[in-house]
Order: sequence, then C-alpha cells, then structure tokens
Amino acid sequence: MDKVKEALNVGKSQLISSKTLFESEQYRNSITMSYYAMYSSALALLLKKGISPKTHEGTLRQLAKEYVKTGLLSKESYDFLYNSRETRNDSSYDYSKIFSQEDAENLILQAEKFINEVETLL
Repeated sequence: MDKVKEALNVGKSQLISSKTLFESEQYRNSITMSYYAMYSSALALLLKKGISPKTHEGTLRQLAKEYVKTGLLSKESYDFLYNSRETRNDSSYDYSKIFSQEDAENLILQAEKFINEVETLL
C-alpha cells in the first residue's frame, strides 16, 4: 500500500477511535483523535504531491499553499483543521479545561467533512 493510502487509512481509523471515545464520554480524548484524523488526512494530500512536512505548522502552511490557495480544498475544511489544532493542544496539555459533549461532537462532524473532502481530492 502506498504512503498516501496509508495516511488516509490512519486518519479514518483515528476518526473511528474518536467516535468510540465519544461514546464512552471521553470527550477530551475524542477531541484529540478528531484533530489527528484530520491531520493524518491532510498529510495524505501532501504526500500525493511528494510533500512530507516535519511539523504540524509546516503541514498547515503547505496545505494552504498547495490546496487552499489553488482552490482545490475549501477554506471551510482548512479552517476545521487549523482551528482544531489549538483545541487539540488544550485537550492534550491544559488539564484544567473541561470539554463538553458538544465540543467533541462538533469536532467529529468537522473531521468527517474534512476527510470526505480529502477523499474526493485523492
């Protein structure tokens, strides 16, 4: 299997994990997995063009350059990934922050939309 498909499959698997965590009311961890589902899928898009960023910031920058500015990926989907990065940082490192069912559910829906759009581009 090629790296593009592998990255997309990891993203899809992470989305399944996010939903499982959500169903177990593990909203903080569900948020983390929703972000990584989008991130892995974004990497699949970049790998398709032979681009392999080393950082999350580099991934966002390259995704904007190669897919958003060219009109291939919607600004809405890009914003889902971009905005969820800060939420994921909070879910991973801000132990005092509380995450609601609605927070986690919204991120799952965004991840689903993001991955669906990525699949159409692959």
